[in-house]
Amino acid sequence: MRYITTTTGPQSDVRSISDHSWHARAACYGIKPKEADRLFFHDPRHTRDRQQARQVCAACPVRLDCLNWALENKEKVGMWGGLTPKERAQWRTKLDDRLDYGRVREAVNGRDVHLSCLERKAIISYACARGWRASRLAHVLGVSVDWARDVMNEEAEAIDDRIQHTVHSAPAPIPTATALKADENAEEPPTSDNQDAGSPDATRTDEGLAPVDRHAPAPVLFDELRKAA
Repeated sequence: MRYITTTTGPQSDVRSISDHSWHARAACYGIKPKEADRLFFHDPRHTRDRQQARQVCAACPVRLDCLNWALENKEKVGMWGGLTPKERAQWRTKLDDRLDYGRVREAVNGRDVHLSCLERKAIISYACARGWRASRLAHVLGVSVDWARDVMNEEAEAIDDRIQHTVHSAPAPIPTATALKADENAEEPPTSDNQDAGSPDATRTDEGLAPVDRHAPAPVLFDELRKAA
């Protein structure tokens, strides 16, 4: 399989897996192998060597690239990026939680970059949305065509389920201004002929009485009824 490790467009901060050009700018570049082994691959009990290695790494311009390389390649020995294997362990467990859309974009464009689980899922979703062939997804992720076809079918089914759930759980539509105006202009239901004339809800327009507020205090309401009797 052919991997693209360089781009002809604008320079990207995302580094391909096979790109080791960053090491030429490292602070440890050019150190004799014996001295490098003493500093960066020392025995855990040699605290003095570890402190000297940290001093070299602290001023290194590619310290982050060095650390990323060790994490992506699961390097469990030596000091990389100024961190010991024990210190890198907690970062390695968080690597699959990374979601860098810059890496996703570079992988879609054909570069061979290290992808976390979340970044691979993002590419699968993108491939389904764009109607990719399974062979293209297989090439980008470095997997078999059958596996790519299976995950694309699963993603398509998940998308359909989300659409169906959204349609069935959609809230009731908000009434428009026209509908509200029509409700205001609707006729009131006719009053029953058997309605008690002494009821607070009775309308006594024949005697010219003003309507009584339903929420009026009880003394006021009784006074109005007494006048109407």
